[in-house]
Amino acid sequence: MEHLYDRIKDARERAGLTVNEAAERLGVSRVQVWRMENKTETITAERLFVIAEVYGVDPYALFKGINATTQSTAALYTRIGEVVAMVETEVQKLDAKPPPDVVGEAVVEILRQETRGRTNPPTEPLDIQKYQGLIALLIKQASKT
Repeated sequence: MEHLYDRIKDARERAGLTVNEAAERLGVSRVQVWRMENKTETITAERLFVIAEVYGVDPYALFKGINATTQSTAALYTRIGEVVAMVETEVQKLDAKPPPDVVGEAVVEILRQETRGRTNPPTEPLDIQKYQGLIALLIKQASKT
């Protein structure tokens, strides 16, 4: 897509939002959304960041035209936080005190498995049961050394 306006429209559609829904979330009128998508309204940097957040895309991707379907880094950071919390909870259940590098290894491996073959962080809830065995194995291995 050649123009910012086209990328904005594409990002809205990929987010599954109608013009009315986008207008409501952006706090603007339907006409303004139409203008932003049809090259009749200037897009400020501030507005671009709001659009990116509402549509769940990286503002740099929107601006530069690099895969505007990429979710913002906030979504990735949220997923990392979920994985860290899950690993910490499982470590507490095991009543173990593994070294930080083992906890980090567990987090990295889970994130690797969660994002394998994806360009965006997963949006479905984290399946704790799927990783309980992996976490227990890593903790047990660390306690043997």
